[in-house]
Amino acid sequence: MQELQSPDASIDKIGQIISKDLGMLTKMLQVVNSPFYGLPRRISSATQAVALLGLEAIKSLVLSMKVFSQFESSSQTFFSLDVLWNHGMTTGRYARTIAKEQGTDTRVMEDAFAAGLLHDVGLLVLATNTPDQYTETLALMQNQGIAEWEAERQVLGATHAEVGGYLLGTWGLSDTIVEAVAFHHDPTRSMGHTFSSLTAVHIANVLEEQEQAAGMDGPPIVADQTYLHACGLNPDMSKWEALCRGAASRPGGR
Repeated sequence: MQELQSPDASIDKIGQIISKDLGMLTKMLQVVNSPFYGLPRRISSATQAVALLGLEAIKSLVLSMKVFSQFESSSQTFFSLDVLWNHGMTTGRYARTIAKEQGTDTRVMEDAFAAGLLHDVGLLVLATNTPDQYTETLALMQNQGIAEWEAERQVLGATHAEVGGYLLGTWGLSDTIVEAVAFHHDPTRSMGHTFSSLTAVHIANVLEEQEQAAGMDGPPIVADQTYLHACGLNPDMSKWEALCRGAASRPGGR
């Protein structure tokens, strides 16, 4: 993990890390050749992928795949890893699009993408390690009509976002990624109130969850308007929704 996060990480180093793990290489090629990226030709090597998508994007993908691989042998049955991965991919893509629209530098955009990919890793931790409490959390959420993260705090004393942020911190990911993951549901509790990777992930996750919840019962999924106002942003989500939908309709959406 630390090698991938190093500012000195090169195309060759990343390629070596990927080539040592056949499973990771296979998964990465499946991802970059999927309709999600809409690349003009089939990619057959890590070097080609880096050349087309950029080193930072590949680092984010590899980091995310390494994190998810830790849970592939998990016996939890609460949700599908593939569904969670796809949710993370969409959230990451939206977050990067939002950060780009705000005119941020490449580092913020790629941190937003990485944090979006990984923002729900804490769900895997809770479902795998505390299945009884997680079951209680889901029941409380349904019975009281509250958000999942609020039910988690009542039952477990911490949310999946906070657990995920802590885990990623122990694995050496950057403070900005850790913050974006830890506070993506409740960004007002963060230290900073200016646009950051956290802001992008918060908005992106709300948009993606609203899409998934369309037509379903449950508490409304809304952005933290107090936080967005503090960041100097218009809390009207229609602008961000149109932006992200437009990006999603274009091949690669980058």
